[in-house]
Amino acid sequence: MRGMLARPWRGAGWLVLSVLAGVARAGGGPREVTPNRVDYRIEATVDTTLMRLAGHEYIRFENHTDAPTSELRLHLYWNAFANNRSTHLIGSNGELRGVDIEDGWGWQRVTSLKSGDTELASTFTYEHPDDGNADDRTVLRVALPVPIEPGATAQFEVTWEAQIPRCRRRCGYQGNFLFISQWFPKLGVFEGSRGWNCHQFHSNTEFFSDYGTYDVSIDLPGKYRGKVGSSGVVDNVEPHGDRVITHCSAPALDDRMRLDASGRAPLVHDFAWTADPDYQVRHFPFSFDAWKDKFETEITTSVRAFGGEKNIRLRNVDVQLLMQPEHADQWERHGKAACAALFFYGLWFGEYPYSQVTCVDPQWGSAAGGMEYPTLFTAGTSLWTTPEMHSPEFVTVHECGHQFWYGLVGNNEFEASWLDEGFNSYTDAEVMSRRFGLRSSTTDYSHVPFFGVAPVSAPGGGVLDNFLSARNIPLPWTSFALTPVRNSGFVNLWRDQPQLAFVEEFSDARSQQRGGYLGDPDRDQIDTPAFRYVDSRSYGVNSYRRTAVVLRSLVGVVGYEPFLRGMRHYSEQWRFRHPYAQDFFDSFCEGAGVDVHWYFEDLFRGTGTVDWSIDVQQQRESERKGVFQAGPADEFVALDQKKKEETPAKSEPADEHAPADAPKPSAAKHDEDSPWKARVLVVRHGDLRLPLTIELRYDDKSTERRTWSREDQAATHWLSIEVSGKKKLVAVVIDPERTYFIDTDMSNNSWFDATDRVAPWRWTERIFERYVHVLHWQAGLGG
Repeated sequence: MRGMLARPWRGAGWLVLSVLAGVARAGGGPREVTPNRVDYRIEATVDTTLMRLAGHEYIRFENHTDAPTSELRLHLYWNAFANNRSTHLIGSNGELRGVDIEDGWGWQRVTSLKSGDTELASTFTYEHPDDGNADDRTVLRVALPVPIEPGATAQFEVTWEAQIPRCRRRCGYQGNFLFISQWFPKLGVFEGSRGWNCHQFHSNTEFFSDYGTYDVSIDLPGKYRGKVGSSGVVDNVEPHGDRVITHCSAPALDDRMRLDASGRAPLVHDFAWTADPDYQVRHFPFSFDAWKDKFETEITTSVRAFGGEKNIRLRNVDVQLLMQPEHADQWERHGKAACAALFFYGLWFGEYPYSQVTCVDPQWGSAAGGMEYPTLFTAGTSLWTTPEMHSPEFVTVHECGHQFWYGLVGNNEFEASWLDEGFNSYTDAEVMSRRFGLRSSTTDYSHVPFFGVAPVSAPGGGVLDNFLSARNIPLPWTSFALTPVRNSGFVNLWRDQPQLAFVEEFSDARSQQRGGYLGDPDRDQIDTPAFRYVDSRSYGVNSYRRTAVVLRSLVGVVGYEPFLRGMRHYSEQWRFRHPYAQDFFDSFCEGAGVDVHWYFEDLFRGTGTVDWSIDVQQQRESERKGVFQAGPADEFVALDQKKKEETPAKSEPADEHAPADAPKPSAAKHDEDSPWKARVLVVRHGDLRLPLTIELRYDDKSTERRTWSREDQAATHWLSIEVSGKKKLVAVVIDPERTYFIDTDMSNNSWFDATDRVAPWRWTERIFERYVHVLHWQAGLGG
């Protein structure tokens, strides 16, 4: 092996890092003083002809738990792609992103693991802690000759070889493009008396590992010189004949010497790298001062929430962009989106502590887009995109945002994926709405986008539609069919004529998340291990959109500034550590200064839903009629008769033009000056109980608010509000600030005295226009 393994751990930095780590431990949280620390030195040589990788690594492990360990457990993730009987491929039905796997397999094999001079290969066993699948080889157990005691440090030397898989999910190769992640034998997380947390690689799980440092050398053919990106930074490139060795450090050596705003020395918990001779390398600077004047309201709110401007300042960051040639003109859009994430996430949750973040534009069709790794992430875009489409802006904000939720706060993604994906989904929508506004929807025809969407699906469908559009005409008495017009994007464009028959659609990212939540709101608890959800749909809803909706609704319970304080407190308390659900619940309540454990139990550990509805009955008060008595001893008096006696009769002039048998006009039931009387009925459908605000709006522009507490909701599912007076109700609105995104039906959350008679006709015209175009096309086979 060239160069690196002969070098010691990198110089004086190791001593300084140890001192800084001690500073960090002094401020530990309530459950865990400090996590274990694992440092790696890795050297890898890549044969791009055979797509083989040979690796050698040193692991330095510090046991900071209260228990010894007599074994190691390591992840060998690439064995998930070794055959169709791995737990990963069984869970995905033998497919990776919709492609049946027939070739391009990948694997890893540890050939040696030494503790000092002692070879431990004879103790290797594969473990299957989650499902007992004997064909799965993604977890390797190694028995140790001597236990590693609490407070002790151990070093190991590992040699391995691997077949790089075809890039169909997250990692691998496609042509000259390499994206190499989860590629080295990596220790699981030792949790003391709980043992090793080292799950198999499932189709719906990501990763979990300890924080530390990485010093990595990558030996590649010379064509990759200057075209390598990695976690941390590339800090040296050494040509060797027709090859080149790229040295990388994560975090960067300078970053390791710097305490971040929380008083800790930056670390990372994984390392990924990429190489492509076609990369066009660009750099986009992030400067806090350049952003803060653009968002004065958010700055003011954050200063008030966090107690001063010194608590919101952020460091400058170099955004490195590795762009594919066909997307090179989009590099500024990627850069601005990454800066938006660095600004808002940093403002709300604490600064990004590294000097660089790398955004990778993966090769088209590689299935490597939309994935996060420490200080490096992959985005995704297309040729015809425009800023109104929010692509690549959305995926860039989301994946860069993972540098905070997962990168800096390192939850267990196997057991609590929602602690990073859900938190990140909540935040990315808040960033998108503030920075990029509404998204304009498009409809694609042969990968070319056209603005607008169909207001209604086309008439027909199935056999009828295929026959009328000449796509499938069965021949009588045979099993054959004619297909004169094949399904084609261009034919569909001809048929739909979107410029004439489609309507504009603008959507807010927060509402889109709510729509996703409504697709599966109650089959699983949010707080469920990622590989235990009932299916992939439930995993996606609960890990991403439902968590985002529940967090957004939490703002309605505690208020925006307490919410920010709770989230910031949690993110700082658990930075470079491993929180679980209860850690978040406790830390948030402490930081927000509000005890909402009930909310977390109901919303994260329950499956209840809620739908509030409103109904209003309003009329003028009628005349008093009947018999009344002033007191117990008074006689009853017929009020209407008394009025007749006291009021002199008035003669009405005869209508000389009225026919003799015309009915006499009846007396008006209500006087125009009679007071209004209304009954507002609010009904709660479902098990969730949240404090609710109801706003009543009157015709004189005044408003009134009533509250319905959680305690009162325990007694009844409905609330009746009666109002009377000279003012007329013109509207009643539940949750007027629209803070509760978890309401399963918001269409019944408001009542209005006036009726919109224009909108139904407008939509009727649009639907009719759509049908006219499609039916005309079908009737004439294209017009």
